[in-house]
Amino acid sequence: MPRKRTYGRRDFMKITGRSALLLGLAPMIVSNRVLAQNKDSALDTIVVGVVGLGWRGMDLLHDAFRCKELQVAAVADVDRSFLLRGMKECDDFYGVERKEIQGEGGSGRLAPKVPKQVDGYEDYRRILDRSDIDAMIIAVPDHWHGLIAVDSCEAGKDVYCEKPLSLAIEQGRRMVRAARTNNRIFQVGSQQRSNDKFRLACESVRSGRIGKLLRIDVCIGGAPQRTAVPDEPIPPGLNWDFWLGPAPFVPYNPERARVNFRWFFDYSGGMVTDWGAHHLDIAQWGLGTDLTGPRFVEGTGETSPGFYETLTSWDVTFTYANGIPIHFYNGEHGITFFGEKGQVFVKRGEIKATPDEIIAEPIRSDEVRLYKSDDHMQNWVDCMKSRQLPITDVEIGHRSVTLCHLANIVGKLKRKLEWDPDKEMFVHDREANQLLERPMREPWHF
Repeated sequence: MPRKRTYGRRDFMKITGRSALLLGLAPMIVSNRVLAQNKDSALDTIVVGVVGLGWRGMDLLHDAFRCKELQVAAVADVDRSFLLRGMKECDDFYGVERKEIQGEGGSGRLAPKVPKQVDGYEDYRRILDRSDIDAMIIAVPDHWHGLIAVDSCEAGKDVYCEKPLSLAIEQGRRMVRAARTNNRIFQVGSQQRSNDKFRLACESVRSGRIGKLLRIDVCIGGAPQRTAVPDEPIPPGLNWDFWLGPAPFVPYNPERARVNFRWFFDYSGGMVTDWGAHHLDIAQWGLGTDLTGPRFVEGTGETSPGFYETLTSWDVTFTYANGIPIHFYNGEHGITFFGEKGQVFVKRGEIKATPDEIIAEPIRSDEVRLYKSDDHMQNWVDCMKSRQLPITDVEIGHRSVTLCHLANIVGKLKRKLEWDPDKEMFVHDREANQLLERPMREPWHF
């Protein structure tokens, strides 16, 4: 069994004390209202907690509302303004009988008839302590994914974690191990797998409609850059020390927090991991390499001078054991599969092929049919009930974001690297292998 982390009172106060006093809160809890229980059986209602209530966390909260089998019982965020906003959204939804929420395609689902209220916490661990919580939705900055996901699995909770799954390759493997050891259903938020256009593109390629696959081009937009801005006092209601968590301590700067955390390597991997995790995931699906990875990676990566740290341009090639390359570079979004008899291009909202006949006819029963999901959150719910693996299981999410991390490592080292996808190590390259993990600030550790 993985070692379960424990925290003493001294650690707890070191992390949370200053902001708890600032907010005038009882330790880590904003509301102590009792949630009305309406749990007829484990299959009827799955009780969830949501950690992280920024823009993406609010999207996932609304996705949870649309799933009639889910009941949000608790939310957590280290930013009190986000926390209160999330609690209000829950109260507005659960406080109105038969409130209709429109899903994709205009189909509505009804909220539970019994009004519900949620508890709000600054510290996600208070949610994990609750025996009534079945599952966790994690939408925090990337540098927190590993710790919260592993803690959740070890607490016996199923997990939905936003992409990119991990901050480093070794963290991703820890997440896979925690899910498997604790028999958890773990969905990664690479929701393009639950889209019919991406599925059609991959089925067409794997069914041989473009002939022998020659190469895959994956293109995403480059990352931004800006001039430095001065540090500022910590805003009231934000526990900045807790927000940083395992990352190195730095003074508060508005350009590091919220959506801009993506442009700093201490918290994320830039566009390479942010959008790369989406499109490289589809490339691996079409290539049929969900559970492995490339043998070689080579290319270049550059960062424009300025305040942000992550790559603003890159040109990287992953070569697989079968000789097929994935060419990953920055430009107009999309994935193109090139074959001897044609090609297929796909991006959000668009799929096209040359010649057109490649995708004109539906995939036949005797061709390759891939895992079908039309709703990523609902797929997670269905799998929690059936205990079958979801469409973007943690192993798949880990393998996809591994490509992103490999690209960032090549961008740093600027030389060809040999990768062993079974051992998940570089071959005879100590310098590169030192980049597989990130150091963590105490008291946070696996």
